[in-house]
Amino acid sequence: MIMNNQPIILREGSYGEEELQKLKDKPEVKIFDIYSQQKEELLSVKKSQNKSSKKKLNLIDGDWVYYPWSNTLLHTISEKDNDFLKTNRNRNIITLEEQEKLSNFTIAVAGLSVGSNIATTLLYNGFAKNIKLADFDALETTNLNRVRAKLSDVGEKKSDILSRQLYEIDPYINITQFSEGLNKENVANFLDGVKIVFEIIDDLEMKILIRKEAQELKIPVVMLTSIGDSVMIDVERYDLEPEVKIFNGLVDEKSIEDILAKKVSKEDLNKYVVKIVGSQNIPEKVMNSLKEIGKTLSGRPQLMSTVTVASGLAVFIARKIALGEKVPSGRSIFNFEDIIKND
Repeated sequence: MIMNNQPIILREGSYGEEELQKLKDKPEVKIFDIYSQQKEELLSVKKSQNKSSKKKLNLIDGDWVYYPWSNTLLHTISEKDNDFLKTNRNRNIITLEEQEKLSNFTIAVAGLSVGSNIATTLLYNGFAKNIKLADFDALETTNLNRVRAKLSDVGEKKSDILSRQLYEIDPYINITQFSEGLNKENVANFLDGVKIVFEIIDDLEMKILIRKEAQELKIPVVMLTSIGDSVMIDVERYDLEPEVKIFNGLVDEKSIEDILAKKVSKEDLNKYVVKIVGSQNIPEKVMNSLKEIGKTLSGRPQLMSTVTVASGLAVFIARKIALGEKVPSGRSIFNFEDIIKND
């Protein structure tokens, strides 16, 4: 487990000019001062634009955030005021009371290709002041068809790239990184204190271990699979339905134990993956592409357009679960073709 990439925050009322000047004096530091603009936004939103309500803006007011990876120093309003402004236009699709619940709803995301888009969308919706991220992999150029990152990020750990992006959206969140991935020893720690886990990884054994631990801790597991122009949504409500079987019973208990005991060949593992997804749910083009993995394709084919929709659906599901609305265990498929009527 690694906790890094964290910004340095000087919070209003807790620092002096000398401490701030040390950050300003860093060689080639880039300073962005948005405090005055944000203060005007805040006054406008709160309908307090009359002169008597405006106090003189002082550079010692507000917070200063230093991002070491970009040598950037940002002058901004406080955490509370930032949260108020950033969620203002969520209202009243999400009420203030609901927003508070979402903010305090700890989420874990395993697998940071598709998962990186889910984590980002969660944050934009005002979710998860505490979030756990797991992925051992480094970004490759072929990932850039579905991961929001830069060419210059190639070779960097996916968890590092995502953490920096999230902190640049909200420097006040708490991110716990599992940059070496998940294993038998750390999966319990990964899920400790979590309210929902999004599982979007390829390792079948690890998929099972996450679910077994989630069963024990009564944590719902949500898996979103992008398949061509459709999104498959699998929900296992171990919090409300502890009797729910792993993968909603698509793989029998004996096979699960054999997989964990490493008694299953690599070829048979792939068969189980297809069984979980369901060959009837895989379009011909995608099925043909799967045969090219390791030949002309570096991995499973996916489209950013589908991944983006999957992220929206993931956050919708998380919101319903966080607010206690009905989300049963089971499978749903969102197919783009069903939206376009060809009558």
